[in-house]
Amino acid sequence: MPKQHAPAAPRLTYTVDCLDPGRHVYQVTLDLAHLEPGPHRLDMAVWTPGSYEVADYSRHVFDVAAFDAHAEALAIKKTTKNTWTFDTPTSGASVRYSVYAFELGTSSSHLDDTHAYWNGANLFFCLDQRQELPVDIHVRAPAGWYASTGLPGDPADPLHFSAPNFDILLDSPVEVGTHRRYTFTVDQKPHTVAIWGTGNQDDEKLVADTRTIVETQAAMFGGLPYRDYTFIFHIAARGTGGLEHLNSTTCGFDRNGFKPWKRYRRSLYLIAHEFFHLWNVKRIHPDMLGPFDYSQEVYTHLLWAMEGFTDYFALLSLRRAGLYTVKDYLEEVANDLKAYERQPGRHVMSLARSSFDTWLGEYGRDADKPNRRISYYLKGSLVGLALDLEIRRRTKGTRSLDDVLRLLFERYGRHGHGFPEPVYQETAEEVAGGSLAEFFGRYIEGVDELPLDEWLADAGLTVDRVTKNEDLHQQDPEDQSSKPGEPPVSDPPMAWLGIETRSQENRLLVRVAYDPGPAAGRLYPDDELVALDDVRLPDAKSLDDRLRINHAPGDVVEVALFRRGQLLRRPVTLGDAPPNEYQIRRVKDPTPAQQALYAGWMGEDWPAPKPD
Repeated sequence: MPKQHAPAAPRLTYTVDCLDPGRHVYQVTLDLAHLEPGPHRLDMAVWTPGSYEVADYSRHVFDVAAFDAHAEALAIKKTTKNTWTFDTPTSGASVRYSVYAFELGTSSSHLDDTHAYWNGANLFFCLDQRQELPVDIHVRAPAGWYASTGLPGDPADPLHFSAPNFDILLDSPVEVGTHRRYTFTVDQKPHTVAIWGTGNQDDEKLVADTRTIVETQAAMFGGLPYRDYTFIFHIAARGTGGLEHLNSTTCGFDRNGFKPWKRYRRSLYLIAHEFFHLWNVKRIHPDMLGPFDYSQEVYTHLLWAMEGFTDYFALLSLRRAGLYTVKDYLEEVANDLKAYERQPGRHVMSLARSSFDTWLGEYGRDADKPNRRISYYLKGSLVGLALDLEIRRRTKGTRSLDDVLRLLFERYGRHGHGFPEPVYQETAEEVAGGSLAEFFGRYIEGVDELPLDEWLADAGLTVDRVTKNEDLHQQDPEDQSSKPGEPPVSDPPMAWLGIETRSQENRLLVRVAYDPGPAAGRLYPDDELVALDDVRLPDAKSLDDRLRINHAPGDVVEVALFRRGQLLRRPVTLGDAPPNEYQIRRVKDPTPAQQALYAGWMGEDWPAPKPD
């Protein structure tokens, strides 16, 4: 009996047509060679890795049509919000469909007469849930347009790319247009920087600083785990954040985000954060974070380590690179500590729960979010700092949090494997040389206050939380509330209404009423504030100025407001405003142990005393 050969696997070829970009619609054709006759299904992702929210990308898909190998139309039926089914009588078929794309973001897609950008989860179907199938991609673009992507290209056709499987296809954003392209080499690996849009940036400096970030983070892990890397930078009217990929990233910057220095350093932080993800998340991750199920939420308790620790190392790597001074770095930590301590939700939600519940609101702006939740980015970064200093203290500076990530990479990430969740604590304890059960129990699984001051003290640093009222210091320009190096002098507490506001169509609205806080139970989210003590409130500045200048804690004010169209008046007893200035400074007389810990952590020796 002759030997029977298994049928050839289907060969998927996508053609993405962006020849009419002004309509913001991609025309996509999926050719399915060697597709067996019979029923088949097409699934579109409902979320994209790195952005932990259900986005339902199929809402932008329309005009879906299927054809057999003879170009005869086939019946195709939408069976769920993101699934289509069809039945073909021939070996082979094709599917044509349109995708509206006019949302500029890192996890979305955008098409206009200046460029085409797509995130694969928005554009491509998975055939029969077979994520292992290789894919070819052909791009049809206006004359003069070219592409930048982390996908392997075809030297003979600059608009032809391939992906070994569906995961890589969705993990490789593509920028097509006439964007500016720059290249550099690190560790003998080529890097491309594709910049679309203009602002107050200096391209050459931006590329040079990006290279420095790559070199610094590569040194931490002893090399770069990819063949090549692509940075896609979008510069537009507002920033859109970043999204990490296996060998590329997309970062969206505000066009005015490169000057002055304090804005630029936050832009550098975004690059450092997304690039660090190529290890932490893309390769170092719990086993449920890859390969992915794109049809539903994927749960983990470890996003504080995946995202929060990435935040921590992004800032620390900028310090190690020399792009941040120690002052820059400590200012960023102080700002994070200030933001953390203003969130009542830190007493309600643990880091582990925040990670698990990310699908319920990490990216949203729910009015009660600050009162009931805590960000695994924000607190996770501070916990990363605390854990790093704890390990350094226990091991007398011979080990650090770096070693935890390096071990996880060597044991799991380098081999393409995720790890069981308990392994993270076990690895940290191995590096620290003892139990960290109390640390994890109190600050990650629990909601105990994070005493960051104690760990900073081990490095010879102290935190000053003070109130600064500019009005008290305007009469005397020579007035100095404190001398350099001395503790700052705090002004008396200022009056606080206990709310955050937002403006909408020239209306001043309550965004958050902090609970606990003076206005809790009296002012509601979306209340329109119209007057304070019978005097009109035109904007947030007017409210802040009047509270600061005319009132003190304990005063009772009457707030006039519209609630659901009804005019109301509510008395509020003003409280003490939280400190508005946080500063981390070196202590005056550090011990040798404090100086050594500081030097190992900050990468520079403790400054020599200045002569009197």
